[in-house]
Amino acid sequence: MSYAQTQKLLGIAVAAANARHLAMSFAVVDPGGHLLAAVRMDGAPFATVDFARGKAFASVALGGQSGVTLEQRYRDDPSEYSNVSGAGYYAPFLPGRGVFPVFQNGHLLGAVGAGGAPSAVDDEVLKQAIEAFGASTSR
Repeated sequence: MSYAQTQKLLGIAVAAANARHLAMSFAVVDPGGHLLAAVRMDGAPFATVDFARGKAFASVALGGQSGVTLEQRYRDDPSEYSNVSGAGYYAPFLPGRGVFPVFQNGHLLGAVGAGGAPSAVDDEVLKQAIEAFGASTSR
């Protein structure tokens, strides 16, 4: 994703959160897990931006997985994640809801993670933003 695309996606996500009167954080990473940009809205708890980044990193580290899939994989086999936490370019590795991969024309562009709302709401805001951006959450 280019910088302009990243900013557009973040802007859409912030607008979606604002429409719900929520204060959230969002982080976008490229397919290699490198942080492209992050935003913490006014009033969002300070740690939410780190949670968003950790979720996004976990998504791309495992090939573009949704938070629901990551959460289930963790429940099925927590040991799968035992040696991954140090691989995140100083990002936490958080296999949980509130993240989706971003696919366009079948290609993984990266992932966007959210923090600051209940998991189901994080998911709704992200899906809305990714679709409005013109991308999808699956190949």
